[in-house]
Amino acid sequence: MDLKERQLLTHRASDELGKFSMWLRLYIKDPLDAEQSERMVLDLLDDITEECFRQGADMIGHIKSFLTAEGGSTISVSLIDVDIPPTVQVRFDGTKMMRGELIVHVIVHGMWDPQVRETSLNVTKGFMAQRSIDYEVINDFYEKEKRIKD
Repeated sequence: MDLKERQLLTHRASDELGKFSMWLRLYIKDPLDAEQSERMVLDLLDDITEECFRQGADMIGHIKSFLTAEGGSTISVSLIDVDIPPTVQVRFDGTKMMRGELIVHVIVHGMWDPQVRETSLNVTKGFMAQRSIDYEVINDFYEKEKRIKD
């Protein structure tokens, strides 16, 4: 085992959190109002969370999202426990969303970053297809190397 592999194992032994973030651009054929947009974000986070638990996660660190519609309306959602309702802030001005950008951060205990990434992207792909929402991944991020400070 080389030094990098040893550092990775040491970090995971002390951290045990899988982390992943994605930034999506959404193209919505049937415009969504504030309530529908909120439901979409909540359902996506619920689906990602449920699949992470099926894949081995045993606790939520933090799952959160921030949606910005083309007119500047926003929705933020923060989930820290499956037994506690999420914190939701809706700032929609009454318009319907046809395009938006969605940032999702997933931190769970019991899965590593690559698994969280794969699970989140796969769930998102199926979720958006079911709702006929086109999207593109602008950026996705997970730590490819865990480091221990000197």
